[in-house]
Amino acid sequence: MFEQAMDRIAGRFNRVEPRRTARAYLLGLLSRAERKNCRQLAVQAGHARPGPI
Repeated sequence: MFEQAMDRIAGRFNRVEPRRTARAYLLGLLSRAERKNCRQLAVQAGHARPGPI
């Protein structure tokens, strides 16, 4: 179901990088993490820090 939702919004992004970032962000929001702030979402996505890669 998640992949179907991503397929529906994929056309909104002109490049693959923002699409990947949006996917990681949504997965973070759907996770069971207790706190969902920008730092935790970045760590969960495997980024060194929050913000643009």
